Amino acid sequence: MKTPEKELREALGTAVTFDPQILRTYDHDLGEMPGPLMAMIKHVPEVVVAARSVQDVTRAMAIAGSLRIPVTPRAQATSGYGGAIPCKGGMVLDVSGLDRVLAINAKEAIVDVEPGVVWEALSRTLAKAGLDNRVCPTSAPSSTVGGWFAMGGVGIGSLRYGSIRDNVIEIDVAGLDGRVTTYAGEQIEPFHQTCGTLGVITRLRLACRKAEAMRPASVWLPGADQVARFLAQAEAQLPVYSACLQSSGYCALRAEADGHAPAIAAGFLITLAAPEATLDEAELASLAQAHGGRVLGQAVASREWAERFYPMRIKKIGPSVLVGEFYIPLSGFAACIKAVQAALPRDVLGLEAFAVRNGSLAVLVYMLDDAGALLYPLRMGKAMIPLRLAQRHGGRVYASGMWFAAERRKLFGPDKFTAVARLKKRLDPHDLLNPGKTGGPGFPFLPFLSLSRLIVIGTAMIAPLSARLPYKRSKTF
Repeated sequence: MKTPEKELREALGTAVTFDPQILRTYDHDLGEMPGPLMAMIKHVPEVVVAARSVQDVTRAMAIAGSLRIPVTPRAQATSGYGGAIPCKGGMVLDVSGLDRVLAINAKEAIVDVEPGVVWEALSRTLAKAGLDNRVCPTSAPSSTVGGWFAMGGVGIGSLRYGSIRDNVIEIDVAGLDGRVTTYAGEQIEPFHQTCGTLGVITRLRLACRKAEAMRPASVWLPGADQVARFLAQAEAQLPVYSACLQSSGYCALRAEADGHAPAIAAGFLITLAAPEATLDEAELASLAQAHGGRVLGQAVASREWAERFYPMRIKKIGPSVLVGEFYIPLSGFAACIKAVQAALPRDVLGLEAFAVRNGSLAVLVYMLDDAGALLYPLRMGKAMIPLRLAQRHGGRVYASGMWFAAERRKLFGPDKFTAVARLKKRLDPHDLLNPGKTGGPGFPFLPFLSLSRLIVIGTAMIAPLSARLPYKRSKTF
């Protein structure tokens, strides 16, 4: 009788490893969670399959389905939401090796890619055909197309082109029966933001844009109210491709990490990018002035645009960073940010946000900290404070993963939440596909509670205390 190990080795050869040292490298993602929380789940896999082809994926999935082995899909794991961390051991299916650009149609401006293709590499390949990505994350040098779609993302280019979902035309998905199914149009929606809980993506077809030189421009604005009004008008009146917002505190943190003077000393910095031939500098200056701001020099704009990747380099002065991330409509942004400033006056804070089509912002609030410090588990509650304040002003969670699985209904909306639950029951009745990411890992002795719900409740309870436990430095927005 074959054992699971023997069956996997025979089917997948050197793509399979049971080496304990290698397995332990797959038990975490970009986030830093305290040991007591990690101890509540089985986060070290029992086997890793480093797929190099679609056939590797389908063979691994078929074996997992027949033997009821939990499967956690993973690429570069550049998100910090726990979506690529196992919670029941089982198999990690690493698709980062599926990194080929399969086909480019320059006439139709579309590209077919495998899920492990890295955004920056894709941009370089598309350039040879006169094309470029419509949207990409600030982690483009390392994050993958499939991972960003599975988690859901907005970033560079989202002011014009929306989210990653708005730019995916078609996907192939491998199921637990070892078959690959193609989905297009509205059929794609359940697979967006669901972390591979319905299947493993093996191909994506993306809409691209014509490659064109971008001209950046940086605008200083004095306050959050002016920021909201300026961005609303900029989207309506200017041919802007992308807009990134940074608080003066974040500019100071980045400047310290990079060893140069900050771009601004107070207020907010907005860096816009538009096709070079379309940007009317006089119109931009007039709009900035109308909101109490001014256009900064081209040297500032060029540097900000050139340094748009790797926002987490501020960890160099942390040594760790707590991140509160959320969506907020422009109408609620000013009130939300003022509330965050009032709630966390003692901390090292910085804000970065990306404008999203149709009047919203994806906001990250950074708080310097030290994950090795004794009080770090208590201070972690501060990361939830910006989200809770955002929800009071029309905001919602940015992504779910494992840690925010309990917030899925709010993230998806009731219709998508119900549709995903029905599809999950049909495609994965034994909850083998990335278990713990639909509602959070459960506890056998407390069936009404999950780890995600425990995090939500626990951080809400300790938030008043954690806000009084600042990191040793004392800079703010």
